[in-house]
Order: sequence, then structure tokens, then C-alpha cells
Amino acid sequence: MLVLLLLCLQLAAGHELLAETLRVHFIDVGQGDAILLETDEHAVLVDAGESERAARYLSELEIHRLDLAVATHAHADHIGGFPAVFDTVEVRRLWYNGQEHTTVTFERFLDAALASEASYHEPVRGEEIAFGRLTIEVLHPEHSAAESEGHLHDENIVLRVRYGEFSALLTGDAEQSVEHELREREGLAMRSTVLKLGHHGSDTSSSREFLKAVCPAVVVYQAGRDNPYGHPHAEVLERVAAFTEAELFGTDRHGTVVIETDGVDYEVIPEREEAIEPKPSASCESL
Repeated sequence: MLVLLLLCLQLAAGHELLAETLRVHFIDVGQGDAILLETDEHAVLVDAGESERAARYLSELEIHRLDLAVATHAHADHIGGFPAVFDTVEVRRLWYNGQEHTTVTFERFLDAALASEASYHEPVRGEEIAFGRLTIEVLHPEHSAAESEGHLHDENIVLRVRYGEFSALLTGDAEQSVEHELREREGLAMRSTVLKLGHHGSDTSSSREFLKAVCPAVVVYQAGRDNPYGHPHAEVLERVAAFTEAELFGTDRHGTVVIETDGVDYEVIPEREEAIEPKPSASCESL
């Protein structure tokens, strides 16, 4: 009887562990990136858009602390919202690649970071950080970009998120040159359940070879409706349809997109429903 009771307790504990969920929020911040990784105990924000919308979203969810904030690079549509985030929640750690930029938005980002109590780090490829079952791995850049004078996208932070069998590749504004480096270095290790398209679905990113290497089941892009850049570009959507079988979601069409997973199964929950053409026509596995 005692053995049966202990077995039941172990099964119940295991079920409770599996019942814990990760929620990946691709926040609709207009033309910009902001991604919240949320578990029952932890929260991580990757980029913050350009306005206060990400900070308001955190407040609506009653999130008062971020274990980690990541600014992938210094463009305004990724860091402009961080001062409001620092004013709204406690940020324990800040990751940034170190590259300087000569804009008022960047200066405000720096001022807000310095005024906070967040610890600062410039992450490089191979580093990992874990929050319970949630693991975040750095795939790019190779080294600190503090001395870099190149394009901001070249040293953009790329992350791979793991939660059980579920994974998500968060690319920021990485372009095809970075994608090529990742394919050469990571190979099959890049395969992920979810791919966030680089550079808002621009044709500077998401090459055929990269899409096949990641082989995602779900693809998300973050862009503002009727934005002046034409994001996402039609040729990128056509490549996603031609070289993957992924479900495609965009914040311009679907609003905030939330993906909830227990580490095995997942569910995509868009704020609103709207079809995106073209539909997938091939599998990356067969190409």
C-alpha cells in the first residue's frame, strides 16, 4: 500500500511538472520587435519596440519583474521602448552586444539602463542562461561588438530558446550573412519549433537555405500594418511557403501572437484571425 501511495505521489509530481507552461508572446508593438518569454516563475523580454506598448503589455499581465532583458541591437524599433520598461518593472539583468550608436534613442536607452539596478552583460556565442526549465542559448555574435564599426545588424544578438522538446529561434534583425554563418556553425542544431523571421520579414533575411536548415513548424514575423518599408516582403512569404510547412503568423495581421507550450505540445493563440497568402506547399524535410 505504501509503495502504491509513493508511486501515485511521484506520478502526480511529474504531471504537475509537465503542466507548467512557457508562453512566448510576440507582442504587437507596430513596426518593431518585442518578445516576452513567460513561465509561472520567470519572465524575459527580448527587445521592446519603439514606443511604450511593450511596457503597457507587461503591466496588463501584472508582470513586475524581468529576470532578463535583451536588447538585440541599437535600432530604435528594438530599444526605443526600453526606458518605459525600466520605469515600469524591475529588470535584474540586461544583455546588449555593446555596439555604440549615435542617436538620441540610444542615449535614452543607455541612460535608463544606467539608472536602473540591472546587471549588465555582453553575451557571446555559446553562453547559456537557465530559468527553471527555460534555457536561453546565444548563437550570435561571436564576440562583444563594443569595438565594431559595422552595420548594426551584423552583430545582432541571436537566441535559441529551449523548453523541453519545444524550441524557438529569435533572430532580431539578423540578415542573410549572419544566417549563413549560423548554418555553417550550427547545422542541424538550429532546427526549431518556432522561427521569428529576421528583420520584420524583409528580403534582407530568411534565405531559402536558412529556412530549410531551421525547418520550423511555426513562423512569426513582427511588423506594423501598412508600414513604409513594405514588410513583410512578398518574396519572403513565398519562400516560407515554398520551403517549409510552417503555419505563418504576423503581428500586422494577427495582433499579438502567443504560443503556449508544456515542453511537448504547443498551441498558437493569435489576438485575431486573418489569413496570410501564400499557403505552405512543401516540406523542408523533403527538399
